[in-house]
Amino acid sequence: MEKKIFKYNDSLDNSHEIEISEQEFEFVQKDSKIHDVKLKGKPTTFFKDSMKRFVKNKSSLAGGIILGVLVLISCIVPWAIPSTGAYDVYQYHTSSNFEGISGESLIVPKLFPRGTGFWDGTVSKSNIIFNQETGLPVGYSNPNTIFDLVTRDTYSDVTSQYGTGGYILLTGRNSSETGNLYENPYTYYSYKYDFDFSNDFTLDYSFILPTDNEMNYLQNPEYRISLMYRGENNEMLLYPLTGDYNGSESIEQGTADGFVKLEDEEVKTININEKIKQYGIEKLDSASILIDLKRSSDEDNINAILIKNLHISSTNEEVNAEISKRNIVDGNNCLIQPQKISPNGISRVDNPAYWAVTANTQVAGRDIKITYCDFRFDQYEDLYGEKEITLNYFNINTYQNNGWLEYNAGKASTDKAELASRLTVFSDKCPIVEIIEQVGDATYNPTTGTVSGYSLKCVVSQYKLRGYDNTPIFIFGTDSNGRDFFKLIFTGLILSLALGIGVSAVNIIIGLVWGSISGYFGGWTDIVMERLCDIIGGMPSIAVITLALIYMDSDVIAFMIALFMTGWMGVSARTRTQFYRFKGREYVLASRTLGAKDGRLIFRHILPNSLGTIITSSILLVPSVISSEASIAYLGLGLQNQILFGVILSENRNQFVGDTIYLLIIPTVIFALLLISFNLFGNGLRDAFNPSLKGEE
Repeated sequence: MEKKIFKYNDSLDNSHEIEISEQEFEFVQKDSKIHDVKLKGKPTTFFKDSMKRFVKNKSSLAGGIILGVLVLISCIVPWAIPSTGAYDVYQYHTSSNFEGISGESLIVPKLFPRGTGFWDGTVSKSNIIFNQETGLPVGYSNPNTIFDLVTRDTYSDVTSQYGTGGYILLTGRNSSETGNLYENPYTYYSYKYDFDFSNDFTLDYSFILPTDNEMNYLQNPEYRISLMYRGENNEMLLYPLTGDYNGSESIEQGTADGFVKLEDEEVKTININEKIKQYGIEKLDSASILIDLKRSSDEDNINAILIKNLHISSTNEEVNAEISKRNIVDGNNCLIQPQKISPNGISRVDNPAYWAVTANTQVAGRDIKITYCDFRFDQYEDLYGEKEITLNYFNINTYQNNGWLEYNAGKASTDKAELASRLTVFSDKCPIVEIIEQVGDATYNPTTGTVSGYSLKCVVSQYKLRGYDNTPIFIFGTDSNGRDFFKLIFTGLILSLALGIGVSAVNIIIGLVWGSISGYFGGWTDIVMERLCDIIGGMPSIAVITLALIYMDSDVIAFMIALFMTGWMGVSARTRTQFYRFKGREYVLASRTLGAKDGRLIFRHILPNSLGTIITSSILLVPSVISSEASIAYLGLGLQNQILFGVILSENRNQFVGDTIYLLIIPTVIFALLLISFNLFGNGLRDAFNPSLKGEE
């Protein structure tokens, strides 16, 4: 019987040799069972057992599912959505090639039909001035975009283009100079008119005493209404229609009278013809209607009146139509009348509705009604519905070359029926709904065979004009550059995940190898390797990334290299710690005793037992890459305009309020889900790959 020689060392490291044969080793209980119960377990692999434990961890499984869904959507969305209009996320869409058609920036998200009030592509507008003439809020021209409109009237002392009614506050400030109180009164006067007193003229007016707790208004101010006329020597002659005045001398001579006190607010009527008879005047050329206030002798008090209305009328309809232009009926509208200027910009052209003031005189509005409104605005109808614009001949030729339509351009025309007969539509892609007018005659060029020289005012379907087959729906809206935010986010996410996984994989491999060698061998090897880590780790990561970005042309490549330089050290430190923990264990000593080499001990015995803790921390390297992207973009060091998830987060960091807050909320929520799912997924992998838990339920 052949014997084999077996060598071993005892506890004193003395070498021994013995000869043994196979017959000398026999089981004592060769035919007996050494367990009480039959084994029920089935043979399994480490991987199968790890997956079984992972699946039983509900939170980790949920994190894995969320992570998988995000990755799946990121893989599908960039390829499933066609790159048309705002769906082309590699181009900006802040403007349009067509005059009158705006870009697609900052369109709000839409998922549900209009009117649901939530996620329906509409925005709430409040405190917008309502234009009574158009029946629409100021700045809005399409009634189809406005719904749930609610109006309310407010009253203000500020005049407005869209205000109505109210009073005119006529007042002035007294100066410290003394003199005749009749001199230089506070005067408000109309443009000139040729009064022919062979026609009857009647003046109705109503003045009101102003009340204001903060102002010292006179309780009984004195006012005067006159006809103002320039004499032969350009002296100002007044013919008061109120009070008593002999009409013999001018106001400069200090004898002017006609002032009366405002004691009630009733409407007063003056027959101008009867009043003017005392002056012996039959006709006044270029006379103005004048309202003036006597200067107050008390510098602490202010002489002021509220003009409710002033109405001059005549029984002659033709005369009445002209003189009525100078009436004060609507305080707001009277105050905002412009003074017209001639084309040369120097001489004035009379605007009959305009009233002017003299020096030191002030006019302001009181109790002017301004209507405000609240409503919901449909952005999609505004941007993609029908709209009237002008298309030039180049656009029409392009559509004809595409085979969408045929238009027989001829002479200019406004006949809609004739223009419609000139148009033949061949494709649903044709954006023209109706032709309103052809501007300019068409010119045929026999050399090029093209028609030019005209343009069409027409109603177009805006979504077709932008190249869409149907009205687009952006469930996450669009960003400030007019790109579909849904496609942009998941395009950036898949690129960032690919970048993060690639960078993390390289860093994990480097860190595992470096930390394994350092922790396993220890001694001077560990000291030297740790000092190198201290030197590299002492450099701020931002400085490393900045230097890489400076000396390299590509932002992305420089960013990756910078992460490779320092990103592995965290994995290395955790790996080193685990090796110091496990390399002295009995199973490692047993393997070494049986002759296992260093490589086998490191990668077969020690490293698998360390993977649980290492994986948990290393799995978070992927979202940390996205955070680094955001930091670099935020600091302006690079990666601007790159379609990466972190850059998208950084670009929308200031969208805290308003209708565009979705640009901040949506990527933030997705990033939070990403971090949570990676964390839960990493914890599950830690427990699953822990060999000490093998076989446990």
